[in-house]
Amino acid sequence: MRFRFSLSGLVVIILCSAIGLISSCKKDSKDCPAFPDNLLPYIPNESRLMFYNANGDSLLFRTDVYDKTEQHTMTRNRLSVGGTGAKPYCVASCAMNSSLLSSDANQIGYTIKVDNEADTVSLSLSIASALSTNDYFLRGAHFTPSGRPFGDTLQLSNSTPTTNPRFSQVTIVYGRGIVSLTDDVQNCVWVR
Repeated sequence: MRFRFSLSGLVVIILCSAIGLISSCKKDSKDCPAFPDNLLPYIPNESRLMFYNANGDSLLFRTDVYDKTEQHTMTRNRLSVGGTGAKPYCVASCAMNSSLLSSDANQIGYTIKVDNEADTVSLSLSIASALSTNDYFLRGAHFTPSGRPFGDTLQLSNSTPTTNPRFSQVTIVYGRGIVSLTDDVQNCVWVR
């Protein structure tokens, strides 16, 4: 019996073997922790944030989306060039946002992100309102697995001044979340 090998068949076998070997290499994985419980009191799960000024007027932000990272496993991306991909990198976050599909005039986006590799935590807050303004508030801190990296009371100033900023300051209290907004357009402080 005589076996015949074709050159194209041999090339296909070699290519499949090479791809299999490359993709099986460097399958690093890492168990990433969930968003830390000690940071949840900064961003409580609420479906609406209602604020009032001294005149009794109200300001409502609906928060249709609340998302918190759970414990998970990250693996190296085998589909990257050569199957080598970057090592797994752990980041956990908790976010409370207005839905992009919402017809509400006031929109809010509030996120706390923990970079487990760099031991840092960052807080970002963006507010868009009917008065055609977008206001941004940012703060970073060193992360420790216990304690309050932003303290008991966090005062934030508008970090990205726009042409006509509406909100210039925000106060966040541990255990209560956002408790006040300083409104420069309406010349008042909104509290809850």
